[in-house]
Amino acid sequence: MFLANYEGINENEFKVILRSIILSLLIISEKSDIVLGINENIQKLINEFRNNSSNRKKIDSDFYLELLFIENFIEKYDIEILDLNARNYKITKELRLKARENLKSKEIIKYNFEIIDDALITNEFNLYWNQRLINGGYRGWRKKITNVIWKNEILNSNRLDDLFMYNYKREYDWQTTLEFISNRIECSKRQCGTKDTYERSYRIKNLLKDQPTYDTLFRRNTNKIEDNKCIRCKKNEIENWEHLWICEDNDNDLNEIIYESISRFEQILKESNQNEEVTIMRNFNIEFINILESPSIILRGKSRIWELIRGIYNNKFNDITKKKEERDLIKKLWRFVYNEIKNRIWIPRCDEVKRLEEKDGIKKAELRKRKNEKDTDLDNNSNSETKQRKNKKTKTTENIEKEKKNSVKIKNKITIATRDKLIGKVIDGINIEKNWDTTIKVQDYIEISHLD
Repeated sequence: MFLANYEGINENEFKVILRSIILSLLIISEKSDIVLGINENIQKLINEFRNNSSNRKKIDSDFYLELLFIENFIEKYDIEILDLNARNYKITKELRLKARENLKSKEIIKYNFEIIDDALITNEFNLYWNQRLINGGYRGWRKKITNVIWKNEILNSNRLDDLFMYNYKREYDWQTTLEFISNRIECSKRQCGTKDTYERSYRIKNLLKDQPTYDTLFRRNTNKIEDNKCIRCKKNEIENWEHLWICEDNDNDLNEIIYESISRFEQILKESNQNEEVTIMRNFNIEFINILESPSIILRGKSRIWELIRGIYNNKFNDITKKKEERDLIKKLWRFVYNEIKNRIWIPRCDEVKRLEEKDGIKKAELRKRKNEKDTDLDNNSNSETKQRKNKKTKTTENIEKEKKNSVKIKNKITIATRDKLIGKVIDGINIEKNWDTTIKVQDYIEISHLD
């Protein structure tokens, strides 16, 4: 009788049992008949793997390394696995009871074993990452790595640095956020259309704070844009992403929109005879508003309203209730408020800017072009500019370019470090879905040579 005990926190139960079977097989003599008195699912897993004639399907198993070793070992030493009939079942049941008693005994002899993954290799060619063997489920593993790469791109994006700078307490629900940003709530992965494209474009640009404001257009050297000042309020203020939401020319204030949106949402529920939902909303309205008006832990100096504007769903909303139906209703309210802010600030802003530009004789087609670089250079370089000034300008430009190159090198090394850290967790069997956004980006962990 062979008893096995395993100490670990990340290993799958099936994997532990399969490796215990491997240990027991190693001490069994050739041409033996064995009965696997184990979980029926494990026995089914082994039999299905052995009967599967498709190598392509076999490599999709998460326990490919262990199952392949068992299969080859059984065939090599002519070991036969017998079916668990009534007699064998009775014997194994008695052995289990005896095993439980033996485990309580202090006289039992215990041996410590360690199974090295490389020792289980039976194939000539195997998949490694960073000198670490991939045990199986290759296609599933590749999908996980692709997921890691995309999440790592988000984690290291310059435009999203402010969302991860102080995110050590997992403040945001990124699964809900990314589903909303990619418009997966209203449209499936296989659906697309003009409306879906427009919605996704708006939400992504809002998340990145890259809406076509006058500040953005001016930096892009857009034709007909002479400065970055707001043409609506004419207060000589730069029209950046933040200004467009608080501009004095807006007909509605953010706080007013939030309060009115909650009332409108409740009215819509009433009109559709969803009385239970109305009752639920009235129970959580105050908490919903308190969360939005409270200071953001991540976006320092701002309230959580600014998280809502960017499409970031805060985990505090999930803490309001534990019931799935109530959480879904809160998410619907959150999305409704988001759309109301868009419809009552962003769209009127675009209409007003369009009217003012047409008044100044600026056409939409002209804004799609960039200024002629030659003309820009002529304007910047006047005839009175001396050679000394040109040399200083050239040196300054060279220094800026060097600094940019160095910062890019450092950024790339940080990106590689965080990517490898996340991939390492995936290989260790750790689910990163709930904690990838808390990955620390520390420059000190990266070796940067003095030559760089």
